[in-house]
Amino acid sequence: MATNSQIAFAPLGETVAITANATAPDGVQVLVAERNSANSPGQYRVVNAGTVIVHLGVGSTVAKAKANAEAAASGNPAAGIPLLPGAVEILRFGAEAYFSGLAASAQTIYITPGQGI
Repeated sequence: MATNSQIAFAPLGETVAITANATAPDGVQVLVAERNSANSPGQYRVVNAGTVIVHLGVGSTVAKAKANAEAAASGNPAAGIPLLPGAVEILRFGAEAYFSGLAASAQTIYITPGQGI
């Protein structure tokens, strides 16, 4: 029997576009469609459609997502998740997560809530 970690990714809500920039924008919430909310374990397909690294900030509030969009430096850890240009990742967060992004220039990231890998 397949578990959530063994099935292909299935979108369960609408894709949201976020513009990462040199100053991280306020966090944007990406919700699972109401009709599918009981099925969502909080998995998201994240695409960096830009040409530079985006440091993805995730949090339970607008402010936490924005604050977590930070780049790590040598010897200084940071909460931001680096997404290479063109990266497509399936990541697991809380089912009502907010997202933001820090990048050297304006870059579009797409986030789709769903289930699976």
